[in-house]
Order: sequence, then C-alpha cells, then structure tokens
Amino acid sequence: MKKILSFILLYTLALSGFAQTKDLNKQEKQYLDFLYQYMPLSDRADYDTSFFISQVKTAIMAKNTFSWGKIVPEEIFKHFVLVYRVNNENLDSAREVMFSMMKDRIKNMSMYDAALEVNHWCHEYVNYKGSDGRTSSPLATMKTSWGRCGEESTFAVTALRSVGIPARQCYTPRWAHTDDNHAWVEVWIEGKWYFLGACEPEPKLNVAWFTAPAKRAMMVHSTVFGKYNGNEETNYSQKLYSKINLLSNYAPTKKLNVKVVDEKGKAIKDANVSFGLYNYAEYYPLATIKTNSQGVASLTTGIGDLMIWAEKDNLYNQQQAFAKDKDITITIKKNALNEVTNKHFTLTPPIELPIETIDSALIKQNGRRIVYEDSIRNSYIATFPDSNKIEEFCNKVSMYDKKDVKDVIFRSCGNYKEIEKVLLSKEPFAMNMLKMVYDKDLRDVESSVLIDHLKTYNNSNKSSNPSEYILNPRIALEKITPWRSFLRKSFIKQEKDFTRDPQNIAKWINNNIKVNNSDNYYGVPISPKGILKIKQADKTSIEILFVAICRTFNIESRYEWATGRSQYRLNSRSAWQYAFKENKSQETNNCLLIVNNDIKNSIKPEYYSQFTIQKLENSYFKTLDYEYDPHFLSFPDSLYLSQGEYRIVAGNRYSSGKVEVNETYFSLKPNTTKTIQVTIPELTEKITTIGKINLNQTKQVFNENKQVNIQSLSNNKPMVVAVIDPYKEPSRHLLVDISKSKDDFDKQATTIVFVLDKSLVNDDFSLNTFPPLPKNTIFVLDENKTIEKQIIKATNLNFLNNYPILTLINNDEDIVYLSQGYRISSQEEILKTIKRLK
Repeated sequence: MKKILSFILLYTLALSGFAQTKDLNKQEKQYLDFLYQYMPLSDRADYDTSFFISQVKTAIMAKNTFSWGKIVPEEIFKHFVLVYRVNNENLDSAREVMFSMMKDRIKNMSMYDAALEVNHWCHEYVNYKGSDGRTSSPLATMKTSWGRCGEESTFAVTALRSVGIPARQCYTPRWAHTDDNHAWVEVWIEGKWYFLGACEPEPKLNVAWFTAPAKRAMMVHSTVFGKYNGNEETNYSQKLYSKINLLSNYAPTKKLNVKVVDEKGKAIKDANVSFGLYNYAEYYPLATIKTNSQGVASLTTGIGDLMIWAEKDNLYNQQQAFAKDKDITITIKKNALNEVTNKHFTLTPPIELPIETIDSALIKQNGRRIVYEDSIRNSYIATFPDSNKIEEFCNKVSMYDKKDVKDVIFRSCGNYKEIEKVLLSKEPFAMNMLKMVYDKDLRDVESSVLIDHLKTYNNSNKSSNPSEYILNPRIALEKITPWRSFLRKSFIKQEKDFTRDPQNIAKWINNNIKVNNSDNYYGVPISPKGILKIKQADKTSIEILFVAICRTFNIESRYEWATGRSQYRLNSRSAWQYAFKENKSQETNNCLLIVNNDIKNSIKPEYYSQFTIQKLENSYFKTLDYEYDPHFLSFPDSLYLSQGEYRIVAGNRYSSGKVEVNETYFSLKPNTTKTIQVTIPELTEKITTIGKINLNQTKQVFNENKQVNIQSLSNNKPMVVAVIDPYKEPSRHLLVDISKSKDDFDKQATTIVFVLDKSLVNDDFSLNTFPPLPKNTIFVLDENKTIEKQIIKATNLNFLNNYPILTLINNDEDIVYLSQGYRISSQEEILKTIKRLK
C-alpha cells in the first residue's frame, strides 16, 4: 500500500479542502486513495470528497460487522466491496441506507445464506420492468419499485456490497439466439464466484431463469474498477479499469484466432479486430482487440457464428467466422466493399443445452416467499396516488388540464411528491416541461432541479410558446441537473457573443475543454457544471454541454441521436447545423435518402428489430441511432444525411435463433436524392409439425367456479398454450413479454391458455400481480399435469423442469412451435409464426 496519497487525490482534496480528511485513519486514507486513483471522470467532476469518505467508512463498517469480513481477501474487497459504482448508474447514499436496513436481518447467517437473503430483500423492493437506457440510482429504483435488468443488477450489487459481500454485475452484451441482452450478478462466497438473478430470488445460488440461455451465450463480461489482478481472462485493460471475460463460467467456449494480413499476405500488427455478433440488426462488437506482432487477435467466445471486422490505416474487410472455426485469416484492403451491392449470410447461434433441476419442494417453498415479497412491494405501490387522490390534487392546480395532471402524476410512481411540487410552484410552462422529459425523469428527478430550470427560463425568455429545443432540460440520457442557472451565471459576459453566432460556443469549448474519451470509462455523462470544474470530458458529455449552453441563452439546439452529435438552428425555419465541424462532408446533411418497405416483406420492418442503417466512418460501419428518434413509423420515410458510404443490414430470425441477414450497400453523393428499399430476408425453412395434441379436454378456470373445454377456445385460429410455474421468474418473465405484445395478440385475436399445476398453486396466489395481458387470455388448473404430459410425449421433449413450456397449436391441433425455459422475446417468435401460418 502506498504511504502517501496519490497526486490525483491530493489535487482533488486541495480543491475541496483537507478539512474533510484530517480525521481519517491510515486505512481510510488508503482506501480513499484507491478510489480517487481509478475513478472515472464523471465521478471526479460531479461528486465531492465527503461522498467518497462516507463510502469508505461504510464499507469498512460492513467488513467489521459481519463474520465473512475476515475472510474476504484485500484484492477482492477493494474491487468488489469498496467500489461505490456498479455500472453507469447515478450515484446516491444507497450503501449507507441498505447497510442500516439489512444488518440485523443477516448478521447471524452464513455468507452463502446471507447472499440469498439479500436477494430476497431486493425482491421486496424491486421487480422487473423495461425502461430507457439511463440507469437510475439504487434509491431511485427503490422509490419506483421496478427497473430493467441493468437497474435490478445495479441495485442488487449495491445491496450485497453494502453488507460486505463481494459482488459484480455481469453482462451478456447481446444474446446470440434472440435480439436482446441481459445483466445479472455474481457473488464471491468463501473463495468461489456464484451467479444469481438480481431481485429474482431462488432457493440456491447458480440457479436462475437465464441458466439455459447463458449456455448459448457468446460473451459474458464484467467491468472491473481499478487495476485488477484476478485469474479471469481479460478482454481489455487500460490504466483505470479492465473488462474481464466470464463466459467459461456459463457456456462451452473456444479460442477464436483471427489473423489479419494485407493483399500480399503480410501479417499486420496493431490492426483492430471487432468480433461482431448479430443482434438488433447490427453486428454488436463483443470485443475489439488489437493484433499482436504475428497479426493475430484472439478471443474466448461461444460455439456460434460471428462477423469479424478488421481495419487499420484505411484498410478494412469483413468475414464470417463459423461455429466450427478456431482460426481464420482476413485480408484487409482499401475500399474493400466499394464494389459490393448486396450480400447474404446465414448466422447460427450455439445450440440449446440441458440444465440441472432443483428439488420441487424447495421451489414451492421459495414460491411462497416470492408471493409474500410481492405483497410487501405491492403494499408500497398502493401508496402511490390513486384516481381519487389525483382528482383532489387536480383541484389545487386547476390552471392545468386535468388529463395532463393525471398523466404526469401517474407516470411519476413513487416520485409523485416531487412532481406535485413542480406543479404547485405555478411557474409558467411547468406542465410543458413535464410533458417534454422522459418517463424515467418523472420517476427520479428532484423538484428543485426542474423549478430552477423554470425560473431561469422564465426570467430570460418572454415567449408564449416555448420551444422544446430551448425549454427541455433533458438533452440525451444524462441525469438532469440544474445547469441552466449555473451556465447563465458562468457565461453572462459571453451572452452577446454566443447568441450572435453559436459557433462561438463551439470555439469556446474547443479552446477550454480537453476531449478525454478514455478516462470516462463507464460512459456516465458529466454534468455541464462538472465539465467546467475539471476542464475535460468525453465527446458525448461535450456535445451535451454545447446543447445546454445554447438552450441557456435561448438558442434552439438538440442532440442528434442518429450521429451522436449536437446541432443548433437560428430559427424554426432554418436548417439544423452541426456544432463541431469534424470534416467538410459532415457540415450539413444535404443528401436525401428515401427508405421504402419492399412489397415482398410479410411484415413492416422495424428499426433495431428487422433493420438498421449504418455509415462507414473511420473504416468502420457505425449504426445510425434512431432508438429515440421517431423515424420509420411508416414507409416511405425520408432522412437527410451527410455524403458517404452506407449499408442497410436487415435480418430475420427462425425460432431456433438462427438468422438470415441481407446487406445492401450504397453511396450518397452531395445534393442528391436516393431511394432504397428494406428487404427482409425470407425464412426458407418450412414450419413443421413437432407433435400432435388432443385439446378436447375440460379444465377448471382459475379463480372461477366453472369448467372450460380447451378445444373450444381457439376460435378456429392458432392458439398459444403455455405450461407455467407462476412462482418462478422464467414464467413471470414470459407473462411480462406477452404483456408487451398485448396489442399485437389482440389484433390477431389469439387465444392464450396458461396452464397451472393445480397441486402447486397456493391459496395466496393471485393474478393481480401480473401485468395486463391480451384479452383472450385464460388461466386453467391442470390436475395431474395432463396437458404438460401430453405435450412432452407428443414432442419427445427432454423436459428438465425448465418452465415455461411454450407451444403454438394450429387448427389441426398440430404443435408448430415449442420451447422450454424462458426464451427472451419468445412472444415475437410466436407472432411471427402465426403470420407465417396464414
């Protein structure tokens, strides 16, 4: 350990004052030094020393409180207990709060049992629900009572670390067999790492709904704060952090070696090799690795297909790596794809593998706990304002439309008091602002922040019709901070200069702020105030700063999602201009691209589902990001883009996970119009009969005193029959996914039958805990597992208690779709199969 504080810590403490650290003992100073030595720019800029001191003190307190604190090695403690950050979440005092709430509950448990119990505690407060890409702080997630998997795992890792149990967040950045990703948790118990589903408690560790999908993964990794010397394989390492490869903990692996050569066959050193996995209609880079002196880059990955991209010094090329390949050679050259118009690939994921089962008695016992924990969380949710309370509040703010008030209060969930304060402030345009920000902002923003924005705006702008590109405090996916008043005070002398020509804002930023993309490694946007404090930031944060300064001085400005760049315009009739001129071709979007839907497509293509548009930049195809931009809701659609080389990647998946991919290459010339169509590849494999089942059987409807004949429910249409275990997360996830596609199932008038094992259902089981499902949904009780046994026998299914069993049955009672265990987005596979049956 170092005897003196690092220079970084000394410098930071000099800014904030030594008074906060004068009472720290030697161990506390060493730990504080460790945090400052490796922390990302965002944390140095936006949090003060007292926050990190509190983190250190609470971590040491946990270490001294619990028996396992004595056996955790120092290296493990520093990287996986002491570290305050899990991923890209906003930070808060969750460690202190959680330690206080849980210490007595787990103090006398074994380390193994304590880890399980912490996850039960997490489930009492947080459940799964999808949301946008910004990660809320743990306490904000707790206040809302739900979060996406990245927020659930951040919450659970924070909870485990708060009681001294080493934990890390694990990601499969993209699945190979379906278009999605997932995050979960690993815990260190007495010398060994185990996995668990965050906020999804099971009777044992190393048991989760994703156990089977993870066996088909092509990458599982974790970001480690600081210089870590563990036994895990490292995908990437730099001075502040590393990404470690954990795939071998979950799936069969191979070492894939890619050799990069030029046209003469000479090996190329330091070429960038991207190991791309098809997902969301793009080749997501699982890792990008530089070649060694022999021209070889190696990655431990799964037994499935990848798309390899290699480039150096304007030389590049692409090549498919098949599951069987261990060594491939790729030749890079100038303009390698310029003469290519169309390409087609078939990409195959790893095969499904069996998983081990656990005792049914443990499952049932755990199920009872889950129901009880649901009731705790639902009791909290019941404290959110109901329609009567919202109606009462509407009377206090009668200047606003009741429908708008009800909408923002309802969407604010547990943060409703903060949103009420904003409305009660009666600041002009308060409702305008609340309708502009994202749902997640309503759930975690502080009222003081929005009121600060409103006051500053109203003091400087007399417009009766505020522009979203000025009033909106939300710019990209950053945490909303009170930047408007701060920036107005900071740049009051430059106001005339900035408003005369917004390019002067870009010039000021270029002259005063250093671009540092490597050191803000978690990708958390730095606040405008934080950037001005440390005088450096990553590119995205700088783009956000430009927009914030523009809006502060009433200049219309936006963050363009497609390119990740900031733009401004002088009035609503003028064209958008880029703030930072990277090269002449990017100064303006003067190329018109008209995108059509190929009439041969059986479904309307959706962006990031069936297709993406990508531009060749710096010898790499970058996907234009339209996730938060309302394009392609209908066809044809028009885009104004800069000149250059582009391609459309369009894909279509089979239920097995295999995907057919079309690539269409094209160029855009200055001041021209080009029309292109999206062609979704046809699925050439025919739908086959997997088995036949007799549905002419009568079952009791759950929670109703009546019987129903299953066969009579189909309405002469394909019918979904799913055997579920409602106490386990895989089945619960299926219900959430089907709820997401409720409108699509209703349009198809599809009947969905959920089959419950009658012996498994407890008296406290309720459908009220499930999300809204399609209107033709019914739950039936199956005595002696009759339907389950018929499906298994008819399909020769090697069933290992891996619920749910999901089937699609046509009018002839043929089973034409079958899966077991949770398969992400399986409802989309079902809908696709229904359309193919027509």
